[in-house]
Amino acid sequence: MLDSAQTKKIDSFLEKSPNTLKRMQQMLADTKEFPGHQLLIYNLMKLTNDVNTFDTELINYLAEDQELAALIVEKARMNARLGKTNVTASQLRLSIKRLGYGFVHNEAQFSLAKAYAKVYYRTNDEEVKALVKKSIRLAFVARETASLVGFKDAAVLFCAGLNYYIADLIVALRDPRAYKELQNMKAKGMDSKTASLSVLGFDLTELATQKLEEWRLPNHIVNIIKANYDTNETSDANYKAILVMKFAEYINNSLINKKSGPHAMWDKAYDYLSKLGVTMDIDKWVEEIKLIYIKLLETEHTLYQRK
Repeated sequence: MLDSAQTKKIDSFLEKSPNTLKRMQQMLADTKEFPGHQLLIYNLMKLTNDVNTFDTELINYLAEDQELAALIVEKARMNARLGKTNVTASQLRLSIKRLGYGFVHNEAQFSLAKAYAKVYYRTNDEEVKALVKKSIRLAFVARETASLVGFKDAAVLFCAGLNYYIADLIVALRDPRAYKELQNMKAKGMDSKTASLSVLGFDLTELATQKLEEWRLPNHIVNIIKANYDTNETSDANYKAILVMKFAEYINNSLINKKSGPHAMWDKAYDYLSKLGVTMDIDKWVEEIKLIYIKLLETEHTLYQRK
């Protein structure tokens, strides 16, 4: 493992080496698999998370996504064909009132998750498939975890969860051999930053940050994802969101590991709940986790039917 002096040398090398910077920029430029309109979808989720959303503001956002707008009108049975009809403001306003903001909120989430599911279906790389599926699961688990602990801004956690492993995904897609080497080094006990600097010449935190800024995601979401790649990348203002996301990641990883049931998860879960000021006994915890798992399975079944 590299010591701090060696790590500083690599950091310095990153700042000075045109080839290393060029490699990182090329990876970012070549990665077109993911949706570039994430800010739009995030704003839709934010707006529809609030029952007092102003119709005009919501309709202005939906005007940028005619496919989603047409779907809303179609679901309200106003005879608009999906993707083939320009939806009028009056049609959309009436449809939203008929269906409710919750429908728009859920469809916005599905729209973003479906874009990631397309990457899953378009690749034969099992590493990429596993990362995509893990990311989609985390997004929906994070949403449920937000509800579990009373964190009001579920849209933030959903969007952060879906992009939580974005740097890993970019490397796995653009340089599978380097990604496998990176994983081998981490499996041997090397921390993520040192491993990525050793294998790639640049830090995954920087790779993730640049991609998220390209999508114009807000700083509070970028900071949650940066905290995944570098534990020092935290801020007091974002502390609770980062903690809830870490809790969601723990739940998600435990659900992936089928040997780890609700009772086995309790001790660590209790620590997270205590830090978040949530009072819950083990029986309530078991009930909540079972419900989250059932919702997750139902969501995945629906999502992966929508290729």
